[in-house]
Amino acid sequence: MLLAASFVSAGETCSSGIAGDAARRGCAEWCKAEKAPNHCRFCKCAGCAFCSGVATTVGGDGASAGKRKAQGAFRHSALPWPHRRSSRATSASCSARVGTVPFVMWMPGRTGSTWVQEALNSHPEVTMLGEVFNNGTSHDGFTQAMCRFYGAPAGRRVRRARGFKQKFFQCNADLKEKLCEYERQPWAQRALESCLRPASTPPPPGMAPDAGWNVTTRSFSVFTAVGARVICSLRRSSLDRALSKAVQVSFFKKCGVSNAVTAAERACLERMKAEGVRVSVEYVLDVMRQAEMAAAYNAAICEAQARVSPVFYLWYEDLLAQPDRVFEELQRFIGVEPRPLRSTAQRIVSKGAASWISNLDEVRAAATALRGGKAALEDGRCKKS
Repeated sequence: MLLAASFVSAGETCSSGIAGDAARRGCAEWCKAEKAPNHCRFCKCAGCAFCSGVATTVGGDGASAGKRKAQGAFRHSALPWPHRRSSRATSASCSARVGTVPFVMWMPGRTGSTWVQEALNSHPEVTMLGEVFNNGTSHDGFTQAMCRFYGAPAGRRVRRARGFKQKFFQCNADLKEKLCEYERQPWAQRALESCLRPASTPPPPGMAPDAGWNVTTRSFSVFTAVGARVICSLRRSSLDRALSKAVQVSFFKKCGVSNAVTAAERACLERMKAEGVRVSVEYVLDVMRQAEMAAAYNAAICEAQARVSPVFYLWYEDLLAQPDRVFEELQRFIGVEPRPLRSTAQRIVSKGAASWISNLDEVRAAATALRGGKAALEDGRCKKS
């Protein structure tokens, strides 16, 4: 049996009842497998393979009351420190707890961040949260919670070196316009300024995209206030990243998760490989185009930040090649004594992929052809001026 990471039911008429949504099923670039319960409510995502069989209602209000509550990516109850909703802390009054080391990982998807998170959390002096600060609907509530995390006393719940992952490079949900702008005028010194510029268009009703609606700018004000050390998680190969995202679609469809961390998740991954996977060549090429455009922009953002504060460049390829060396340097960067680290996270796409990705040769050939022409990796949606 082959699992197809492709577009399904695309083009069929669709009505979600959500203002601004499409009238036909599609698979927009912002649709993500890990956010299927929310994203699959939209006709713009309903044609994605990972939406096939997802238990969501398309039509009417598109979500139960429980699902609507879960759509806010930031939930106070999920955070590992005491919270008081009445606090009026702002980024201006934010400060790190004396004797602690605040840090943050800026990352796009599929750069090994779960592996790093698991590994750092095995250190007795480190607390690294997941993507709990990707979204926020309340300026005060969002910045207050982030400030409380960085200012919490060191203890069992929040250790001395504390940080989290964030899709900072989404740059306030106005990313496509900013990427095209940077492609026309690649000024490294302006990349961070561009990223922090507030988004001009709000997301669709009920939609909370990664690092959406000016969360990047709000977060950056907190990072500056507490003096957070920045880890830039990056990946050099656009094909490898695109292939990882394509396989992730099949993995989520079969196993209901995006990363293989627990024993059950790893076992499900092995079952998926045994059955075989066929990925969408079109999807891989589209992600490659986006990744190529974003790679230089993301690196320029980190270079701009490195001129004013410490930045650690965490390249995925270096982590694969020399994990012990990279983890030792990373631990020193966040101010803890290096020690051997443990992680149960397993790579979704590893050596031997040709034995279970049935059309891998076809994907590689298409990727080579894409790189061949002068404008091969340009995103056609960028209007030249």
